[in-house]
Amino acid sequence: MFTGLISHIGKVKKISHPNDWELLVEVINGNNSSINFDINSSTIGASISCSGICLTLKKISENILFFDVSDETWEKTNFSTWKVGSLINLEKSLKVGDELGGHFVYGHVDTTASIRSIEKINGSYKITFNINKEFLKYFASKGSVSVDGVSLTVNIVYEDTFIVNIVPYTWSHTSFKNYKIGTIVNIEIDILVRYLESLNAN
Repeated sequence: MFTGLISHIGKVKKISHPNDWELLVEVINGNNSSINFDINSSTIGASISCSGICLTLKKISENILFFDVSDETWEKTNFSTWKVGSLINLEKSLKVGDELGGHFVYGHVDTTASIRSIEKINGSYKITFNINKEFLKYFASKGSVSVDGVSLTVNIVYEDTFIVNIVPYTWSHTSFKNYKIGTIVNIEIDILVRYLESLNAN
C-alpha cells in the first residue's frame, strides 16, 4: 500500500522480454543526478510503486532496481509506452507509523488516460485528461485519484474528461514535468469509491 507521495524519480535503464518483461530502473532525484534510494532499507521482495504500478523488487545493484513485469501489466497500463530514458515516479510501500499525507493507493491500475491539454496558471499547471466514460462515475469534484502513482485532488469532472491542478513542487519533483499533450498516464480510482459501489450493488 502507498500514499501517492513520490519520494524519488527513476530513469528506465533497460526493458527486455526474456520470459516476462524485465525492467531496470536507475534511481535519481528531481535534478537528474544519482542519489541513494536508501538501499540498506530496501528489501528484496518489497513492493515499489513505479508510476502507479505496484512491482516487486527482485534485485538491487548499486542504484539500479530490477523488476519483472507481466504481459498483463504491459497490456493494461502505460508500461507499454516506456522506453530507455523514460522518467517514472517511485514510492516505497508504507510502514506502520508512516505519515499518511495523500490517500490510500494500492498500485492496481484501473485504466489509462491521455492528456488533452496543459495550461500554466501562475506557477501551477491545470491538466485536462481524456478518459473512458465508463470510469467517470468514480470521479467527483474534490475527490482523490492516483495519476502515475501521484495522489491528486480532482477539480472538475466533465462528460469524458477530468481536470487536476499540479502545484509547482509536485510538477518539478515528479515525472509530470515531462508531460505533453497525448501523454498516456496510469489511473487508479480511489479504493473507497470502489467499496461504496460494491456496497450499493448488494
